[in-house]
Amino acid sequence: MAFSILRRVSLFVLPWLILGSGFAHAFEIDKPIKEIRIEGNQRANAGTIRFYIRSKEGEKYSVKQTREDIRKVYSLGYFDDIRLEVEDQPDGMVLAYVVKEKPFIKSVTYKGITEIPEKDVQSMTNLKKGAFFQRHVAIKDIQKIKKKYLKKGYYFTEISYITKDAGNNQVDVIYDVKEKSRVKIGRVYFRGNKFFKDYQLAEVIESKGAAFWSIFSESGNYQREILKTDVLRLEAYYRDFGFMKARLEDPRVEVDKENGMILITIAIHEGDQYFVRNITAEGDSIHTKEEILGKIKLKKGDAFDQSSFRTSLFQITDMYSNDGYAYASPLPEIREDVESKTVDINVKVDAGQMVYISRFNISGNNKTSDNVIRREFRLLEGERFSGEKLNRTRQRLQNTGYFASVDIEQKSGKLPDLMELDISVAEKETGQIRAGLGYSSLENLMVQAQISESNFMGTGKKVSVGAESSTLRQDYFIDFTEPRFKDRDISLGFQIFSHQYDYISYVTRSKGGSLTLGRALGEYTDASLGYKLENVEVSLNSVVTNIGAFLQSQAGMRTTSSLTASVARDVRDNNVSPTTGYKSDLVAQVAGGPLGGGVNYYKLTLGGSEYSPLPYGFVLMGHGEIRYANSYGGQQLPIFEHYFLGGPTTLRGFNFTDVGPMDTNRDSIGGDSSLLFNVEVSYNFTKMLQGVAFYDRGQVYGEEGDLTKTTSNKYDLSNMRHSIGWGLRFTTPVMPIWLAWGFKLDKRPEESGMEFHFTIGRTF
Repeated sequence: MAFSILRRVSLFVLPWLILGSGFAHAFEIDKPIKEIRIEGNQRANAGTIRFYIRSKEGEKYSVKQTREDIRKVYSLGYFDDIRLEVEDQPDGMVLAYVVKEKPFIKSVTYKGITEIPEKDVQSMTNLKKGAFFQRHVAIKDIQKIKKKYLKKGYYFTEISYITKDAGNNQVDVIYDVKEKSRVKIGRVYFRGNKFFKDYQLAEVIESKGAAFWSIFSESGNYQREILKTDVLRLEAYYRDFGFMKARLEDPRVEVDKENGMILITIAIHEGDQYFVRNITAEGDSIHTKEEILGKIKLKKGDAFDQSSFRTSLFQITDMYSNDGYAYASPLPEIREDVESKTVDINVKVDAGQMVYISRFNISGNNKTSDNVIRREFRLLEGERFSGEKLNRTRQRLQNTGYFASVDIEQKSGKLPDLMELDISVAEKETGQIRAGLGYSSLENLMVQAQISESNFMGTGKKVSVGAESSTLRQDYFIDFTEPRFKDRDISLGFQIFSHQYDYISYVTRSKGGSLTLGRALGEYTDASLGYKLENVEVSLNSVVTNIGAFLQSQAGMRTTSSLTASVARDVRDNNVSPTTGYKSDLVAQVAGGPLGGGVNYYKLTLGGSEYSPLPYGFVLMGHGEIRYANSYGGQQLPIFEHYFLGGPTTLRGFNFTDVGPMDTNRDSIGGDSSLLFNVEVSYNFTKMLQGVAFYDRGQVYGEEGDLTKTTSNKYDLSNMRHSIGWGLRFTTPVMPIWLAWGFKLDKRPEESGMEFHFTIGRTF
């Protein structure tokens, strides 16, 4: 009976009894495991613990296996201590895994946080209420919070955690933050640079000394990762000017606690500058050496520009890929002559074999039909590969507006000369319910409401119903467009509308509808033909006196029956936020004659916009538009077909009453021709915010009414109104919001010097 008292022993005692004592013969470890118990757990699930225990009932007891069991259970992170108690019974061994659980987190709070939103800190910490407290997780949380503070320039902020006993093996966790003053970069010093001035190198890097605006932004903050990237930027910059062996030392970062700033010193070893001596190429059966050399922008005598040469190699690759050689690889050989500081360049190309498209695999389109995606493909299954067509396919899919992202991955097919394309799309919301407000100095408050769906039931059809109202305007419309009728390059659409506009001296009211048929004439060119029938009523404002003879002759109801033909070419890289390319439009409209109706006229419009990238992410846009209208059959051109300029989408800084012919009471009556030029420089601060600086110049010409603000000489470049200004464009998930401040450069005494434009849901 005395032995029974000793039969329950600790795992840590058991090996010594077995290996170093004559008492071991009384402990029969050859017995099978009779039972496995889990003891001490209050919150941890016993089933989860058993899953990690590999010792099994009925098997022989193993010291090695029980040690491995304890290690695996401990790795769960739920326990502070685990021990094994073994009880020897006549018919087997009873194993008891006794665990001591880590404290349970009753609450997590934050102390001392003022400079960062607490919700941001909460989202980045992994310790949560209702979980086991783990010290290493708390330490990682502190590192994340510190990183957030470092990014904002709070370099000396101290963060720790405190645990308080909450009873029942629970703890309250408190992250204690001791915020210090924000520390900015005081200055970045360069040492060893001879070819470039300090200010030239400072423009290359992102780490910059703090300026006066740094208190409102994160500029001037020190970030170690960005500084490492800056070193790579500087090395690449030197290599673009022929310094092939330029080398930079690790930056020296010093903290000036007294002045609360960081000083950075970057040491540069420029080396020698190398120039191009000879450039040769080896042609093949696909492209001649002259064709290959034509893609290389470097010339003899140029400083060896690494970036330019790399771009040339990409262009050579693209040239071969457009012929079906998807895996073509240029093999450049660059030979340096140390004595003359020159390089000889030779390029040959390993074309590989021609590759054909075997199949497309489409994923991510939960709503959009496969055929809506496939009809945008410019590559066909069985066709030879083309990099140009692949890029165009990606561009067309993005331009549909149905997808937040489009990824195309090239994969090897079942045979070496076959390729599969995995097209993965992430759909975005295409249905919108818009309700917004706008403002202009002329129309005052504008209210709009619109329900639209640009991908109706995943078919690509566009449906829109909307209304807009202000003190001068009431617009109502229903739009429907089938952009690809039966998946062909044909579009069909109709519109029903009701428009009313108050021009102060008179009001126009029009109701009608239109039908439009469009067809693609090429990859970048489209044409359309539309028919419109509308009734237009012009009524004079009885309050206004001294109305001229022309305006009085326009009063009454007329029916307009017209055809409009247009041709548009669009080679922009993106139709939402373009950075390169151009778009041009030619529109011709004729009304009356064989079409019927009570009005005979024709109108011509030619317009275009071109986009060019500028350094540092800026984009230059130039826009021009010329319009002309005239009547025939002995009629006058009706006033409701006159042209006007002024407002947020044409001549900013002006409203329509400031430009063109006027009635005798000096209210605008528009003209029969117009000329408009816009120049913009834009910069995307974020994906949603764009800043714009602009110069607008335009005029409306005519022969009727008071021509004090214009002339009857068509397209007189010396007689134009112009303005400058700046604006902001917000691309929200609901609709675009534009704000613009335009300032007249030729202000007249009776005019305001500035116009503020605030619009929602319109595009330029």
